[in-house]
Amino acid sequence: MVGAEDPPGSTIPPRVLDQLAGGGDWISSWWTVAVALALAGLVVLWAVRRHRADRWSWPLWVVTALGVAFTLGIAANVIVGYVPNVAAARVSLASWGIGSPPPPLEHGSAEARSGGAGSGRVEAVHVPAPAADRMPGSSLTWIYTPPGYEAGSTRYPVVYLVHGSPGAGGDWFAAGNVPHAMDVLLENHLVEPMIVVGMDVNGTGPSAEDTECLDSTTGGSQVETYISETVIPWVDARYRTADDWRHRAIGGFSSGGFCALDQGLRHPELYGAILALDTTGDPGTGGQAMLATQAQWDQHDVTTYAKTVPLPHPVALFVDIAGANHGQPRADLTSIAADLRARGEDVVVREEQGLDHTLNFARQAIPYGLVFASAHLADKS
Repeated sequence: MVGAEDPPGSTIPPRVLDQLAGGGDWISSWWTVAVALALAGLVVLWAVRRHRADRWSWPLWVVTALGVAFTLGIAANVIVGYVPNVAAARVSLASWGIGSPPPPLEHGSAEARSGGAGSGRVEAVHVPAPAADRMPGSSLTWIYTPPGYEAGSTRYPVVYLVHGSPGAGGDWFAAGNVPHAMDVLLENHLVEPMIVVGMDVNGTGPSAEDTECLDSTTGGSQVETYISETVIPWVDARYRTADDWRHRAIGGFSSGGFCALDQGLRHPELYGAILALDTTGDPGTGGQAMLATQAQWDQHDVTTYAKTVPLPHPVALFVDIAGANHGQPRADLTSIAADLRARGEDVVVREEQGLDHTLNFARQAIPYGLVFASAHLADKS
């Protein structure tokens, strides 16, 4: 049992953390960087020797340049954590419209392997949007269903996750490794079975790749409407969801975390819990491009309205901060958490020590958020 001093989402047992860790391969390994650098060095020595012997060496210099570029790309991926493994790369590429998504996978990661009774299912779907939403027609929504979903009649809570900017709907299922996290947490009885949905909130028009989940007043997408009136009803109609605020959460990282805060607090009729990971409390430059006036921007400034926004029922808040990030996200999230806690809301604040504002942080933080969400969404009928 979790004591009052150790609420759900604040800790995860070390043995479970060991199971959650890993999942990477050569594409996210410093060993790959070291080997690639060593090979590049050998090619340079070879090229120098050929040059001194008055033999053609330019092909070797081309190979060296390509090798250095490859090495820098792998190093950047290790630091940022965008693509933990080759299979996750397919999810990311499909989210960006490059190649086809993998078929429904009977397991809890973006890696094709045989599934079993303890593994969930991942699929990529198109959610058709009406023309008035002004959303791209090719975006993918990624959906995790828990073990046993297909064989039963149970209705499940849903956690909606929003990517950062730049990003795409598959980020939580690739870089975030959410399906694997769900399988591990379920196996260790830290969460109840839930459906997890990775939404794509990239739009069209001004600030197409940083919509902040807003309804644009400058000719762009109507993303807030798309989420609340298109995606959620579509998922509820096609999956066995428990379709009320008591069983629905929204979360995200970076600009997706702002989306979770703003949508979760402005739409308590839809959500009962919010997961905000290292984000700011205002719409930022994306909001300035999406909205025509300062007054409209101010209406979405969570740091201002958190004290007074009408909340007809409890809305629980989970906050996680990147420990190495001492900028606006820390200040804003600390302020918003304090405001909601003062209003009597259930608030948990964590910090991931030593991590910066990267997808490595998001991947480490999201299991805690899922535990928190499950505790607040389970059996609230």
